[in-house]
Amino acid sequence: MNKSLIFTALFGITSPLAFTACEKTDNTSIVPQFSSITCQPEKPAAGDSITLTAHQSVRGHLINSTTYRWAFTYIDGTTFNDTTVVRNVEVVYDAVDGADPQVGFRIPANTPSNKLTVSLTALYSLSGQTATGQIFGQAARSTSITLAQ
Repeated sequence: MNKSLIFTALFGITSPLAFTACEKTDNTSIVPQFSSITCQPEKPAAGDSITLTAHQSVRGHLINSTTYRWAFTYIDGTTFNDTTVVRNVEVVYDAVDGADPQVGFRIPANTPSNKLTVSLTALYSLSGQTATGQIFGQAARSTSITLAQ
């Protein structure tokens, strides 16, 4: 068999493999950063149901399981003590395409103050690599909402 024919055949088989091996894949996990939390309706009153959305200024990358811990602090109208209600929402971040997290909450009707404090802590299980080798990440944000009188 002709040596040039064998070389041409081998080159035709191996050259695509050489170019495939040079392709770079980004396997670095990025923890999202939150810029703000918004409320709908914008001016809620005691007794209203609200929807809160945490807006990401930086989207995450290669995130697996995620727990969003929403904490709502208000003054209880019966005991007049600060009361905190916690809602945990669990998702697979990459499965929901990194959507901004949302949660619903009904403000107690007997809340005498005009202030509701909302905080969000997000705990992430990273599915990619990090420079420090960590496997968990965290991001947090809080805001105060003034209730309509």
